[in-house]
Amino acid sequence: MAQVVNKRKLTASDLQAIGQLLVEILGGEIGRETRQAITELGDPREIPPPYGPLVEFTQGSVLDNKELAHQLQERLRVLCVMLLEEQI
Repeated sequence: MAQVVNKRKLTASDLQAIGQLLVEILGGEIGRETRQAITELGDPREIPPPYGPLVEFTQGSVLDNKELAHQLQERLRVLCVMLLEEQI
């Protein structure tokens, strides 16, 4: 059974960090500062969809910054399709 975690309301600084992550995903390289900001968001299971999976993957990744962006581009594509199909 999956553990249920309450989603929290994102603050302006949370949204800024996630927004920067999205910009850098599209740009093809995640910066060190952005990785640190994403790490500081805490438990990714508390981050509401569709951002939680991106935060979780970023926090757990040991990939270099360009490969991380490439992997996140694919995950972002899947999330977008799910949103379009109203699965999230």
